[in-house]
Amino acid sequence: MAPRTVAAVVGLAFLVAGLFITLMPLSVDSPTGLTISCGNSLGLGFDEAFVEKTDSAFVGICDRLRGERLTWGSPVVALGAVLVAGAAISGRRRSAA
Repeated sequence: MAPRTVAAVVGLAFLVAGLFITLMPLSVDSPTGLTISCGNSLGLGFDEAFVEKTDSAFVGICDRLRGERLTWGSPVVALGAVLVAGAAISGRRRSAA
């Protein structure tokens, strides 16, 4: 397999995995056994008013969880995007015949 193809496949795998990591929902368990949804690392699906009513400490916990997930999910997405873009931009070498 050509290096360009390998870079594209690996880059696509990193891109998909990074998006999966970033968009996967987060939750935290309360001491009472209630599972509180923190949304995903972008904050989608997070109902701050409901979490605030449950316990205000969980708002900070959810913020920390989303920040940690975004901290290590974003570089995976970026690396995948760079590899895919590099494979798409790089030209094929032509042999002189």
